Amino acid sequence: MSVDWYRADGRPATADEAQRLLLDTNARLLAQDVVRVGPVVVVVSTWFTVTDLGLAANGRPLLWQTLVSDLSMHADIGRYTTRERAERGHREAVALITERLRSLVARAATDGAPDGATDDAADGG
Repeated sequence: MSVDWYRADGRPATADEAQRLLLDTNARLLAQDVVRVGPVVVVVSTWFTVTDLGLAANGRPLLWQTLVSDLSMHADIGRYTTRERAERGHREAVALITERLRSLVARAATDGAPDGATDDAADGG
């Protein structure tokens, strides 16, 4: 099985070029955001992978990946064929994660409130 290496523009790379790219993690990091909602902290990172993560429906290599991590998990939530799509996917992932965390933290606060506390607040008293 041969390994295909790529440059960020999608053109093939030599093994030497790929090695330099793989070692330069700062250059491969496209975007990274730390999402803090209440006590929850999640990191959303989008990377250039150098290797093909699997062909897209259009036959182009998937060279960009968005990952979400916290202290207990690490999840791949997006793969992209171009830098532009990866940038857009990263922004969308940050917005989605932020919205979902806010909802979960709000629900946990409501579920953990003493009986009647949320009713009193809603009634203004």
